[in-house]
Amino acid sequence: MSSSRKIKSALISVFHKDGLDEIIKTLHQQGVTIYSTGGTQAFIEGLDVPCERVEDLTSYPSILGGRVKTLHPKVFGGILARRDNEGDLQQLAEYNIPEIDLIIVDLYPFEATVASGAPLQDIIEKIDIGGISLIRGAAKNYKDVIIVPSKDQYADLLNVLKEQNGESTLEDRFKFAAAAFGVSSHYDSAISNFFNKDKDDMERISLNDGEVLRYGENPHQKATVYKYNNIKEGASLANANVLQGKALSYNNMLDADAAWKAASDAYHSVNHIEGKQAVAVVKHLNPCGLAVTNDITKSLELAWAGDPISAFGGIICFTGTVTGAIAEWFSKRFVEIIIAPEFTPEALEVFAKKKNLRLLETPIKNEITGEKLIRSVSGGILVQDEDEGVDNEFKNVTKLEFEATKMELAKFGITACKHLKSNAIAIVTENEDGSFWLTGAGMGQPNRLDSLRHLTMPRFDLKEGVKIENSVVISDAFFPFRDSIEAANEYNVKYIVEPGGSIRDEEVIEACNEFGIAMLFTGKRHFKH
Repeated sequence: MSSSRKIKSALISVFHKDGLDEIIKTLHQQGVTIYSTGGTQAFIEGLDVPCERVEDLTSYPSILGGRVKTLHPKVFGGILARRDNEGDLQQLAEYNIPEIDLIIVDLYPFEATVASGAPLQDIIEKIDIGGISLIRGAAKNYKDVIIVPSKDQYADLLNVLKEQNGESTLEDRFKFAAAAFGVSSHYDSAISNFFNKDKDDMERISLNDGEVLRYGENPHQKATVYKYNNIKEGASLANANVLQGKALSYNNMLDADAAWKAASDAYHSVNHIEGKQAVAVVKHLNPCGLAVTNDITKSLELAWAGDPISAFGGIICFTGTVTGAIAEWFSKRFVEIIIAPEFTPEALEVFAKKKNLRLLETPIKNEITGEKLIRSVSGGILVQDEDEGVDNEFKNVTKLEFEATKMELAKFGITACKHLKSNAIAIVTENEDGSFWLTGAGMGQPNRLDSLRHLTMPRFDLKEGVKIENSVVISDAFFPFRDSIEAANEYNVKYIVEPGGSIRDEEVIEACNEFGIAMLFTGKRHFKH
């Protein structure tokens, strides 16, 4: 028996009708009998195409407010019957069940309804029952039936109809079935995660829309990026619009995400600057520059000045519109990626001269997204909450009071520090105009003392307006010994913020008292491995 099959009948039941009209007209032209229900039936008949009602086939009306329409043996018998099984064919004839060769389904938008913040009952009503059953039944019988599980496959079906005159191969049907099981699996995962969102020991991970990247962490490694479908606007770097430049690599995506999160978090951490604009410069996942001012160009200049050597070949993220003047600023500077919520036409015209420069357009990150962080280990994966929000609880632990005027700067510094790889130390400075910037960063060392000594301290005297005694030093975790305080004192540090929690806290506090350093405890660690 030939593996090719001509489509003679189709059942169509979809939520979204976009792109369906050409398929319906083509099916009609090819003499295909079409069955449908409800709104889809009305849509088909509105195209002047005859349509058989499923109610007439089953002798049952749509009931329970539309919850039950296609769930009937005369529908599923026609889908699941094996065309090479004599017993199945005899039963179709006995019960007057027509063969159904094509199923077109588009499920209720469950994820979009959840993301919209709709009430619980609206969400429950978007759990598709009949549609998911049609998908699974037709996909199981792919040897004989074509299943189109979503509007994403409309173009592929149209190709079969027009290029192959409605005759599908076994390979065609297998591909449609593979897509169908992907759709049903993802749909069930989304529903499971909604119902189990408060369970820390259960997470269904289902990813679609994979895009092959230029290469992985190194050129000999393959890599793919998968995008979540249910992320609200302003909460996804993966869904950024790529305006120009060569293909992104694995490292590019990681660095871009780090820059986007650092700039967004810095923006949210500062409240005293009207019309604030944040800029982050990231290299190898670490911010080497970060600033918030009331002028986007000044923020860029301060972020770049934080560590201009490391900024070469870096990734830049803006929280405001990139103009032509900013684009000109980069004319003699090499960077890999620039991210912003918007680029003016003038900026795009200037950047077009740098063909390899990637431009990513996306809104800034929401302050709290609730997104999970996922990493792999040998034989499994790790899932944790993202470290979001701004620290607001502080305890003065030294004889010298931490100046109240430094508190906003401390919050900015904690934000900057938590984006550095542990062990992390950050130094932040406030200019006379009230702008904040990251003026020193030490990170990724196996001990905290080395992170402190590897700061850009020797270059501080070259940074205009920076006085270390007026800056604030932040540690992402407690100082285990007084040696770090002794090192900070060598540089004339006068303000330190750390979580506290060491068994030697008193020793560290005493060192601060000895050197006249004011220290705050936050009670919250911000490791970033």
